Amino acid sequence: MSSRQQVLRALAAIIALALIVGAFYNFNFTLREEPAPLLRLDTPQANPSPADEGLDFSAPGLDGKEIDLSHYRGHPVIVDFWATWCGPCRKQIPELVSLYKKYNKSRGLVIIGVSCDLIQGDGVRAVAPFVEKFRINYPIALADQRLVDSMSVEAIPTTLFVGPDGKLVSRIVGAGRAGEISARAKQLLDGVKGYGSPAKPGENSGHVVNISVVN
Repeated sequence: MSSRQQVLRALAAIIALALIVGAFYNFNFTLREEPAPLLRLDTPQANPSPADEGLDFSAPGLDGKEIDLSHYRGHPVIVDFWATWCGPCRKQIPELVSLYKKYNKSRGLVIIGVSCDLIQGDGVRAVAPFVEKFRINYPIALADQRLVDSMSVEAIPTTLFVGPDGKLVSRIVGAGRAGEISARAKQLLDGVKGYGSPAKPGENSGHVVNISVVN
């Protein structure tokens, strides 16, 4: 065998050895790698409940146009359930009129009066003259039994204080103490949280009218 053939044979052996070593190294490296997941699963997100989305209702207004609470998202809102025949309701309406005049344009406060005269009383024909007599300057919606049930209103007046996110912040059941609505309204406007749990009708005995049972 010539020297040239010996050199070529030796070179071929070196190349073959290098290929074997390289294949063995790649095999070991692959074994050390973490196996890639076959499928990436995102953490499931809980669906929001109706309570998380905030309060909402829709009812006709005195002018026949629909009043929808959700249209006022982004605003602090006071929702007052009342009736023309309700004595305690009459006591707090002037305070609501004053609050609307003071804060509607300056701070975006929305007040919606929700008349319950369709449920009990003389109906819509009694509402318009009452609104004019008491110079009510905020919109009035007309409630039916379904609406008051959905809002858990069992007695009037019931006043709800709703944050800009549509969630109930507080409520007053009954006429309450003098200036209480104004104090709650100011806290609502200032974004104060947790300033009182919802009151129950029994806490204001003598200052509410029960509408849970319609004769």
